[in-house]
Amino acid sequence: MKAAAAFATAVVVAILPASTAEADSKPTPTSMPTAGTNDNGFWLTHSNSSSGQPGKGAPPDAAGIPASPTAGSAACQAAVAVTGEFVDHEFCTDDDSDGPTLADIQKAFAELKLTPGTLVIQPPDGLTLVNFKTNFYTTSTTPITTTVNLLGQQVTLEATPATYTWHFGDGTSTSTTEPGAAYPDLTITHDYRRTGEYGPSLSTTYTGRYRVGEGPWQAIPGTVTIDGPAQPLRAIEAEPKLVGY
Repeated sequence: MKAAAAFATAVVVAILPASTAEADSKPTPTSMPTAGTNDNGFWLTHSNSSSGQPGKGAPPDAAGIPASPTAGSAACQAAVAVTGEFVDHEFCTDDDSDGPTLADIQKAFAELKLTPGTLVIQPPDGLTLVNFKTNFYTTSTTPITTTVNLLGQQVTLEATPATYTWHFGDGTSTSTTEPGAAYPDLTITHDYRRTGEYGPSLSTTYTGRYRVGEGPWQAIPGTVTIDGPAQPLRAIEAEPKLVGY
C-alpha cells in the first residue's frame, strides 16, 4: 500500500512539469498596436469599450499600422491644431469635408480684387526740385472687407495694409509700416540728386484674416502685395531770380 502511494506521488511529480511546460508553450495572444508613427505622420486607433469593436480610424495594414495617419500634416487637408502643455499637433475632425479648407481660404484671399494704394506726392502737379525733400504718403490705410461663398459657407475676408514699399523711380526704394503724412509732417521723403523724369510708385502689402459665418476671426497665413502704377514726376533745378529790394 505504501509502495503504491509512493508510486502515485512520483507520477504526479513527473507530470506537473510537463503540463506546466505545455501551458508555457502556448503562444500568448498578440494585440494590434494602438498608436505609432510612420512616414506619413502619427497614427492611432481606438476601440469602443462597450462593444469591443474597432472605432473609427484608418484601416490597418498587415502589420497592424493604418495606411494613413489620423494626425499630423499628412492626415487631412483641414487638420485642426491642438496645443497645450503636453500636445502641439494637428488632428483630423469628422467634418473635414463640410466646409472650406485653409488652402481654399488662402486662394480666395490671394485672388481678391484689391485696388492699388493711392500715392500722394508733394510738391503736387508732378514737379519737384533737385536736392529737395520731396514728400510721399498714402491715404490707403483702412482694412478692406468682403464676403465670399466657399463650398456653401459664407466666409468674410479682411485685408489690412501692413507694409508700404516706396519706389522713387531712380532705382532706390524703402519699406515702412507707416503710411507717411502730409506736409508739414514729413515722414517719408526723398532727395533727387539729378534733374530728369522719374516714375515713383507705391506697393502695398496686405495681411489677412477670415471668419466662417459668425465664428471667430482667424489669421490667414501669408501676405498679398499690390503694385500701384508709376506717377510722372520731373525734378528741376531752382532758378534764382532777382526781385526788387
